[in-house]
Amino acid sequence: MLGVQLDIGDLRRTVAPPRRGAILGSIQLSWSWNDAYSQKIRSASDAAALINSGDHVTIAMASPINTPLAVVSALAHRASELSDVQIDASWSAAPAVLLHPGAADSWTTRSMFAYTEPEFVLLAEHSPRVEFVPMNPSFLGALAGAPFREEFTTRQTGADVFVVTVTPPNRAGFVTFGSNLWHSRTQAKNARTVIGEVNPDLPVIPGGDNWMRVEEFDLLVDAVPVARPSIFAETPEEEVDPSQVCGAYTAELINNGDTVMFGGGAMPVRVAPFLEGKEDLGCHTEVICPLQLIQSGVINNSRRNLAPGKISLTGLIPRNEGEWNWVDGNPLFDIRDMTVNNHPKYISQNDNLVAINAPLEITLWGEIGVERVGPRYFRGVGGQVEFVVGALLSDGGRSIHSVLSRKKRPDGEWVSTIVPEFTYPGVASISRQFADMIVTEYGVAKLMGKSERERAEELISIAHPDFRSELRAAAQKAFGIGRTTSTS
Repeated sequence: MLGVQLDIGDLRRTVAPPRRGAILGSIQLSWSWNDAYSQKIRSASDAAALINSGDHVTIAMASPINTPLAVVSALAHRASELSDVQIDASWSAAPAVLLHPGAADSWTTRSMFAYTEPEFVLLAEHSPRVEFVPMNPSFLGALAGAPFREEFTTRQTGADVFVVTVTPPNRAGFVTFGSNLWHSRTQAKNARTVIGEVNPDLPVIPGGDNWMRVEEFDLLVDAVPVARPSIFAETPEEEVDPSQVCGAYTAELINNGDTVMFGGGAMPVRVAPFLEGKEDLGCHTEVICPLQLIQSGVINNSRRNLAPGKISLTGLIPRNEGEWNWVDGNPLFDIRDMTVNNHPKYISQNDNLVAINAPLEITLWGEIGVERVGPRYFRGVGGQVEFVVGALLSDGGRSIHSVLSRKKRPDGEWVSTIVPEFTYPGVASISRQFADMIVTEYGVAKLMGKSERERAEELISIAHPDFRSELRAAAQKAFGIGRTTSTS
């Protein structure tokens, strides 16, 4: 079982001291949290019963691994009793349970990072049961409470009920949010009712803001044991060779001593093996961190000027059981609320911050799409925009988008990732003014400071050869590339 409990010495270094007479260095406290804990333990059905028709419920944005499935499942069984419930469920497995046919009138879900197949299907159908919110994660807490933000504050941080998965309390009465903090402390601070689902299989990561007192919960529920879902897919055979070339090109843009952000998608993860020869790398990321590079000493954060010696992040997804055990109790991770960790102001305090992200489509104009291809959603903007901006504001920083030049659709057809325009009705997640370096297996296109024509030429040069003639024809029509001008 994971969930090693911290001793008071660890608490003294990593979290605020307990209130009212705690004797640091000892397990004796003048107040007892045990009574409060035992009084708060209830069944998942009891917890779900606290949700009323018309309520605003927030399920913690804490990855599919940390989804409080016991409470979510109990809520799903109440579908016939409820109506007009609004459920925020960004990057969570909850919609897969809640969006069943019998709940059409019970609730709608809202997400700024869609994850489950029911969400994707209903969004593509323009169903009123699902809403997508295009927003940068750090804005949730950063803008709440600001002038003229009353509606925003209520909508984003004013839940009637907040549900989150936590570790069992340690001997001092503190729980952690496992390996995924995100916005949990912000939501818990502002919600009317806070429900914690206690999961002993979560790792305890003691650093940063990743803690909360038992007394701050209204109800606690025992988690239901479930298998951890697979987050990382194996590289398809036809992508192995081009991924190696793309990874090698990307690694050439990273210097010894740089601090690296690894974004979601395929290529940022696939780049990691090509960094094995680097020295003294740092890591300030959102949720993806190649732990093998930490274990081998490549990432040691020794040259970081922000949080030296630490890995900065707001969540973490270990890849296997060995990594789960390795992060449990590990003091190297500085987990901060996403309002801090993901904010460009904070990110840019790193010198030489290199953000490696993966796009879905890139237009010849240099616009970058990361949320959807046509009507099909694949995720959300996540922290990508924030890290792009943070990297560009960093002293010596770079923003890299690494992607294979073509992808295979479910019907077997190959399509280009560099396109004249987004597949309708696609949108630009990152405007062209922020496009910096684009990498495919055919090379590197450096777009920053280039003209529209120069950008198009650079992007066509790294597109897959099968699509270059089509792209050049589109570029001639859009930018006049290839035309000659005569003067008299």
